[in-house]
Amino acid sequence: MGYNISDVGGEVTSNGADQWSGTLDLTLSNASTISGDFDRVYLTSGGGGFNVGDPSGGYTFSALSNPAFGTLRFGPTNGNWTFTADWDAIRATGSDQVVSFVVVGHQGTNADDDTVTINLLICVARGTWVETERGSVAVEDLRRGDRVCTMDGPAKPVRWIGSKKLSASELRADPDKYPIRFAPGALGENVPRRPLLVSPQHRMYLHDWRAELLFGEEQVLVPAKALVNDHSILRETGIDEVEYFHILFDSHEIIFTEGAATESFHPGHYAMSEFDEAVRDELFSLFPELRDGAPGYGQSARRILRPWEARLLAMEKPERPS
Repeated sequence: MGYNISDVGGEVTSNGADQWSGTLDLTLSNASTISGDFDRVYLTSGGGGFNVGDPSGGYTFSALSNPAFGTLRFGPTNGNWTFTADWDAIRATGSDQVVSFVVVGHQGTNADDDTVTINLLICVARGTWVETERGSVAVEDLRRGDRVCTMDGPAKPVRWIGSKKLSASELRADPDKYPIRFAPGALGENVPRRPLLVSPQHRMYLHDWRAELLFGEEQVLVPAKALVNDHSILRETGIDEVEYFHILFDSHEIIFTEGAATESFHPGHYAMSEFDEAVRDELFSLFPELRDGAPGYGQSARRILRPWEARLLAMEKPERPS
């Protein structure tokens, strides 16, 4: 037999006698806490063990590996602990995060240290904030009928929301589907306000005097992939999964995500064959005119630049002529 402490409560699962892991997944629930309870456990030769309560010397807990992502509360005598995630701070990074801490149990001259690792999953592209009449709302929490703020008029009701999740294997098979990540301030002062991830084909609104010189219109829509540079706008390949959301209104709109102006979904500009039959039937029931193809939905909110045109605007801006 040997002296050992083990986590015997809460959501934490064992990965060996001294390693413990747990997960908070924002895509599955809004839960922000995870907890556990360490006790003194004797290990037997057969691989089992029995609980003999808390050690006489109590416990010491290390600080969190990254305290920016939450807070840790613990009981030095009973071994209870609770981690509370700061989802706003985690979302602001634009990617999943991990925190860990070490707990040591003391019994006379004996001591045993265990490590707890907590995975914090946001599933990139989820958690993106969209401006609505009732304030900023995460895109996955929008519902049909919610009124979303638009650039060209009053808030408009959502008619349909769709999403498509791509697994790690699907992304590896087609790297062009990895999302584009806009760092805070990539499109102007405080625009976007936080890291913003969109699909490569998703179009961003740009107000650029060079567009008027080159294309006759100062306000244009540009595919995100055409704006990639070597510092503030990058293809995000370090992820295992992504879920893209589509928000559909009665007409094509410019909306605000993380403070950046972006397009709503325009079914005429996407291949309807990319959706499964159930999704197409739902769209056709809402917009029967789509059965006749792209023209049935209406014009785009702004001129859409082709990728090669957009790359001209992705270059460093010269001073505007006086």
